[in-house]
Amino acid sequence: MAARNFPIPDVATHRITVGGQFVTSPQGIVVGYGDTVNFQNTSGSDITIQFLSNAPGGAVYPNMNLAVPNGNTVGFQVPSVDCAANYNVVVNGGVVNTDPYVIQVGNGPMYVLVTGTVVSPNFNPGTVAVPLGNAATGMGTLQMKSDLPNNVPIYWVTDPFNPGINQPGPAQPVKGGTTAGEYDYSTTPSPLLRAGGGKVIIQN
Repeated sequence: MAARNFPIPDVATHRITVGGQFVTSPQGIVVGYGDTVNFQNTSGSDITIQFLSNAPGGAVYPNMNLAVPNGNTVGFQVPSVDCAANYNVVVNGGVVNTDPYVIQVGNGPMYVLVTGTVVSPNFNPGTVAVPLGNAATGMGTLQMKSDLPNNVPIYWVTDPFNPGINQPGPAQPVKGGTTAGEYDYSTTPSPLLRAGGGKVIIQN
């Protein structure tokens, strides 16, 4: 009996360049299961890509730290499961980027965990990067996950998600037509959003 032929899933290779001032390009990407992500270092210094935990999600790169010597390209294969991670560029033991960058595999999502109390909730991480994404690769996604007994209200000046995040709940994709940038949220509907909240950075 002849062996059956099973289709091989399409995989792709993505390049992230770390150039002058240690800025990455692109800064946020959505990749497919089993794709390869290569970091090309043209910065002039040896760097380490430092991945951050995205509990309760799985790791994009289980080793969490990827050394990329100057002038070299170093990569890895992402897992074949939905996951996501923010990362920083580290030089001589210090983080050199102001905001985190992000890689999402499949549907992600990136998580923000809501702890504390309903009256005084904490959002961890306080600043989280989510990829913009697109119709071809899929949109970036965010899930605000809470174990508190009651819902915590979420208010935005501009909500970048669809159908919108107004309390912790299921993962939501970035809204079509959203532009890369910073989006602040709060637990109070003040125009300045000063009371208890955080920041989502949509990276592209």
